[in-house]
Amino acid sequence: MPAIDLARLKTQAARLAEKFGQPEAFMLDLKELLDYYTNRTVRVTQLVQRYSVPTFGTPKPVLRQIESELAGLARTRPVEAVTLTKTLWEAGSLESRLLAANLLGSIPSELAIPALSRLPDWLSRSTDREVRAALLSDAMARIRFENPPTFFLILENWLVSPRPSFQIWGMQALIPLLQDPRFENLPSVFRILQPAIKAAGPMTQMDVQACLAALERVSLTETLAFLREILRDKPSLLLLRTVRRILPGLSPELQSALREILREQGS
Repeated sequence: MPAIDLARLKTQAARLAEKFGQPEAFMLDLKELLDYYTNRTVRVTQLVQRYSVPTFGTPKPVLRQIESELAGLARTRPVEAVTLTKTLWEAGSLESRLLAANLLGSIPSELAIPALSRLPDWLSRSTDREVRAALLSDAMARIRFENPPTFFLILENWLVSPRPSFQIWGMQALIPLLQDPRFENLPSVFRILQPAIKAAGPMTQMDVQACLAALERVSLTETLAFLREILRDKPSLLLLRTVRRILPGLSPELQSALREILREQGS
């Protein structure tokens, strides 16, 4: 892999962006660019073990520069951007799918909503953690900020689903929102999250723990009040067992308060 010369990389990314409205030509140039920066010192077997999709082993600075070039075009040429996200996804490499997620999250939210309907299908076919994280964070970046009602509606549909995989997506998609220092609407989060918490079990417990840990960093008092209400409303034995299992991943303050509630429940 050649050393990354920032000026050269910017020129290469800008030339690639010239093909923004020509998906087939764009993909040919993208493959050439990614191949140019392939880290050939990494063994193919190492990459195969790490990812379930083909990868060029592209350094992060290269992807970030391409993303930067495409983001501006997504804002001014959103219809072409939607088409390109589909082409990037279908190309099937790790890099093209990460670029698809990032590009989708750069499209103005009102035009991205139809494209976001593809997320469940894309998520169900993604076993790579990095790709799934990009779909649940990067791909929803603008709608999360610009159109909270639609963002919450999407997540609510996932969180009320009886399918653990959908519940997991919903909880993982909430975490970037909770990490945003500008976010304050905890009541909306508690409302849509409640069904998934009540249904918590072995398949979702790690994501429940991560979500509650993010919530308590926003407001320990409100998170505790939310959990107290759920645990005092005829909780299932499975939920009580799950809460005990995830306690070590929560703050000492929340652990102590939850143990007291569990003692009140006689569990």
